[in-house]
Amino acid sequence: MLVTCPPDAAESILMTLLREHLAACGNIIAGVRSHYWWQGEISSDAESFIVMETTEDRRDQLMTRLRAIHPYECPKIIALRPDAVDPDYAAWTHAVTRPG
Repeated sequence: MLVTCPPDAAESILMTLLREHLAACGNIIAGVRSHYWWQGEISSDAESFIVMETTEDRRDQLMTRLRAIHPYECPKIIALRPDAVDPDYAAWTHAVTRPG
């Protein structure tokens, strides 16, 4: 899952999703500069980029929860479907995204 957000929100967003077992892991990449169209104008903002891993059966729940806690009106949430994942990593991801 790929997400951009305000730099001051990245840690909170990621930690919420980890605590709720919706994401197995996440990486915050700081210092991203986004340029985009918004409300008829080109905008530019400092952002953080979050890369997260989850399982296919938790993807929709993660996206729904992410929309609920994200501060943007229209957050960038992109789910990637990898065609190859190391089997041990996939098993670990599945194990840690199961609630307690």
